Amino acid sequence: MKEYIFKQYTENICAHLGINSSDLFVKSREAGVVDARQLLFYLCHDKRQMGFTEIKSYTDKVGLEQDVSNIKYAVDSFKSKLEKDPDLLHIIQKLDKIEH
Repeated sequence: MKEYIFKQYTENICAHLGINSSDLFVKSREAGVVDARQLLFYLCHDKRQMGFTEIKSYTDKVGLEQDVSNIKYAVDSFKSKLEKDPDLLHIIQKLDKIEH
């Protein structure tokens, strides 16, 4: 239902971080990619109230099959980073802009 928002966040994050969406949706443990994915899941879940199952359905469509538990872990990990680094709030505010 909120697939458009998921796609907009993906585009915003990739543009801001200078990565391709194809890089964002591969199983990679590279720090920059992991951070970007965690940010995407955080924005979708905490800012737009998407459920973990809904986020999973969107990641499945782009070829990144994630367990719901992995998505929840990513959101929790990003929240932990946010508590330690308040500068991330500025990035979130910048990326949390969805054009309709």
